[in-house]
Amino acid sequence: MSWAEHSVEIEAPIEVCFDAIVDYESFPGWQNAVDSVEVIDRHGDGLGRDVRLFVDAKVRKIDYVLRYGYERPTQIEWDFVEGNGMRDVDGIYTFEQVGENRTRATYKLGADPEIPLPGVVARRVHKQLVKRSVEDLKAEAERRAAAAATGAAEPPAEAEKPQASRRAAEAAAPSGDRSAAASGWVPKAERDRVATAARSQRTGGRSGAVPDLSGDVAGRAASAAGEAVRTGRGLAKGALRLGLELGRDAVDRVDRVLSGRGEDERR
Repeated sequence: MSWAEHSVEIEAPIEVCFDAIVDYESFPGWQNAVDSVEVIDRHGDGLGRDVRLFVDAKVRKIDYVLRYGYERPTQIEWDFVEGNGMRDVDGIYTFEQVGENRTRATYKLGADPEIPLPGVVARRVHKQLVKRSVEDLKAEAERRAAAAATGAAEPPAEAEKPQASRRAAEAAAPSGDRSAAASGWVPKAERDRVATAARSQRTGGRSGAVPDLSGDVAGRAASAAGEAVRTGRGLAKGALRLGLELGRDAVDRVDRVLSGRGEDERR
């Protein structure tokens, strides 16, 4: 498990910060890394209990389900339920009131991705995602606080568009195709059911008959090939972005050494 932590002070009351970070369905409108969200079920007070998030993790797109618990308005924590592209996700969000309308937010996140990455690359990506998430929260909470002070409408309508669009696509798709409409996500129970059916076919079921698997094998091969291509493209794009960032940092460090400038000087 790789861990990263970031804190920031927000010019907004603690309740506003808490309400923003538990408004999961608005995430696609202001959380840069989140493509879409589905609140699967809720606690009795209306706060999300099981939430599925579809995230662009730079190297590739992933999705996972988290089970949330709360101590309003100071703490949010979660347990990993299941996911694609992640083996485990753990962490906590805490809020501390440091002034009448000022809050310190701290995000601590542990992640165990399925995709093997060099340690320095994985840590860099992880830290960037955690920092960006907190900075996005700061911007959204301060926007909400300003809107409340001026009496503006809250939240903005455009924040709901990505989620509404995804739900419409799922509703329009046949029930068997809805996992594809939701960014290709397949629930663990469904994956287990398919695996069990495949094993039953290979053994001929109870009757002992030998099934014709040619069509099934061809279909699975085509699906696997498509997934490999998509994953390869995502890895290549992510590696290119990270390589450019790391290359610029390395050139800058060498230039500082050769020119005799200090670590804090910029070109």
